[in-house]
Amino acid sequence: MPLRELHIKNFALIDDMAVQFNEGFNVMTGETGAGKSIIIDAVNCVLGERADSELIRTGQETATVQGLFEGIGKNTVEKLSVAGVESGDTLIIKREISRSGKNKCYVNNSLVTLSALKAIGEFLADVHGQHEHQTLLNPENQLDLLDAFAKVSKEKAAFAERFAKLSALTAERDSLVMSESEKQRKTDMLGYQVKEIEGAGLVPGEDEEIENRRNMMINSEKAAVSVNEAHGLLLGDENTPGALAGIEEAIKRVQYLSGLDSGLKTALEELTDAAAKVKDASDSVSDLKEKLDFDPKELETLEDRRDQLIKLKKKYGGSLAEVLEFLSKIKGELRNITKNEEAIEALNIELEAVRKETAKLAEILSGKRKAAAREFEKKVVKELQDLGMAKIKFKSDISRAESDVGHIELDGKKYILTKEGVDLVRFLISPNLGEDLKPLDKIASGGELSRIMLALKVILGDSDKVATLIFDEIDTGLGGNMGSTIGEKIASVAKSHQVVCITHLPQIAARASTHLNVRKEAVKGRTQVFVDKLDREERVKEVARMLGDASKEISIKHAKELLKK
Repeated sequence: MPLRELHIKNFALIDDMAVQFNEGFNVMTGETGAGKSIIIDAVNCVLGERADSELIRTGQETATVQGLFEGIGKNTVEKLSVAGVESGDTLIIKREISRSGKNKCYVNNSLVTLSALKAIGEFLADVHGQHEHQTLLNPENQLDLLDAFAKVSKEKAAFAERFAKLSALTAERDSLVMSESEKQRKTDMLGYQVKEIEGAGLVPGEDEEIENRRNMMINSEKAAVSVNEAHGLLLGDENTPGALAGIEEAIKRVQYLSGLDSGLKTALEELTDAAAKVKDASDSVSDLKEKLDFDPKELETLEDRRDQLIKLKKKYGGSLAEVLEFLSKIKGELRNITKNEEAIEALNIELEAVRKETAKLAEILSGKRKAAAREFEKKVVKELQDLGMAKIKFKSDISRAESDVGHIELDGKKYILTKEGVDLVRFLISPNLGEDLKPLDKIASGGELSRIMLALKVILGDSDKVATLIFDEIDTGLGGNMGSTIGEKIASVAKSHQVVCITHLPQIAARASTHLNVRKEAVKGRTQVFVDKLDREERVKEVARMLGDASKEISIKHAKELLKK
């Protein structure tokens, strides 16, 4: 995904400028202090490095830097997806820097966090010269570089598939596993609840029946008076005839009259029906009278049962139906505890099989890495010696993270696995004779780091994931002869990468396919930085200047010779 254009506005000494880059080898030259480092600062902003408000041009409140990248790789698409950004054939990144501190990052017009932009930027370009934004310093990326050299993509894919299966099974097993004390506590609690509810012998609707019977007993005295009065009104007593006697007398009269008028037959039927209904009502009242005759102990028993049901409903549900539903649920949980043990046992058997497969694949992958590491180290040392680091020592240190809770056991020890395998890789280097090997991130020289990355890129060719390489200090402290070698190496890398190189050596500048010149100029009383793309004649003059003096014929001739190579 090469960087096609960098648009910079109100940034340091830049007013408003667009810089176009091409594929292949782009070189940037200019007088010392011309502002080349400002371009690098702008690129770092686009890639997600922190931007200080001091970078804003004097007299302005905001600065913007925008980068246009073409062609999106798989890794970049994945990072864009994580950030919630839609991807296409091009990628536009915009940074807004404000004196108020309210800086903003946009990717394809979507607002993203600085951390998200930095994650995306890691797959777009590597800037070498300062320690910021150098994926080479990240041990995870060092592992990727070794793997690219070892060509273990198939082994990594096979391991990753088994590791994903191992992780999924472990998570499933862990979700079922509980400690023995927790399991016992839960079993005891559920068992107690089941015993309490089942022991109550609940009958759906009995609480309503109890309430009705209790109300009747509590109100039995008043109810008895009403029963006697109702019974007397219906059937009568010794002193007063009841409704039934009156209806029966009426029936006798109407029977006589119906012989005189047949139209009274209906009235006779209705009276007869009324008499039957009065008798039924009388019987119901009599039944109720019997119910009102109760033993006080019955009421006491009823009250105890009522209290029991109220407590159960308060603990387990608002109604007996809900209490019984809760009973069914907890009995199921008790069964599941037993079933979980069976499921866990089955999962452990499967886990052990997958763990052995994963360990075997991890060992195969590790073996390939270790075998490749020795050859890799030799090639890196050879390339770095060619680049002027004659006393260099380099080692790919491969280790493992040992832990009592490791995923797999190898050679009697437990180790932690990651999706990359069991290995931890760290590049160690000793640039000078007599110095101990140290991790790359402990090296202070940006120039050394740049040459190390150049060496790695030469070795790996097009195998690595970053499309654009930017070298700033690669020629620090080197002479013209070494410049020629570095120029050749960069030209080789530029066949599979876009390279942007800032240099003071004409031997490097002459090998570029695109030459950009950075210059300062006073405009309306203020200094501004400009970047010009040089044509053939302009390149001859610039290379001649770098050789010593653009006005001398010998410098012009030498420049033309360099540009022919």
